[in-house]
Amino acid sequence: MNDKKYHKRFAGHDLNRRRNHTAHIGADLTGWLAARGMKPQQTLLGHLWRNWEIVMGPDIAPIARPLGHRNGILLIGGDDSCALQELSYAVPEILERVNAFMDEEFFHKVELHLLMGKESLQNIGITEIPEAPKPQRPLSLGKAQLPPDSPIASAYAAYVRMFDQK
Repeated sequence: MNDKKYHKRFAGHDLNRRRNHTAHIGADLTGWLAARGMKPQQTLLGHLWRNWEIVMGPDIAPIARPLGHRNGILLIGGDDSCALQELSYAVPEILERVNAFMDEEFFHKVELHLLMGKESLQNIGITEIPEAPKPQRPLSLGKAQLPPDSPIASAYAAYVRMFDQK
């Protein structure tokens, strides 16, 4: 094997291009997201949906439900036509509040929709962590013949006890 080639390339990596220092993942994350079409401001959207009631205030929040966004358009749902009528008068204020939260002119228009059974983004979320399914006892568990003084035998005995503690 040629030693010079081995030192230049190791497992497909060019060792001459290494920087010899670690970098924070956050330093390059913005560029990585931008290369995949995501703007840094889109991370704020999750915060907007979670803080919707605070951003909209007590007058608008009860009748306006966030549904999402599309091409700079904020999608808002209302329970009935009366709510949509009220929201149509509040569109300039909604745009002002949301863009102030986003700290830029992120949305340029608001579309109002009847909810008609749709879930708003406020209500979607995991309220409790689901329990992992209990493993079933293998049929041949406990039948292995191992030397009693080996570490593997003690680990195997602990594994068998885990199923016997029910």
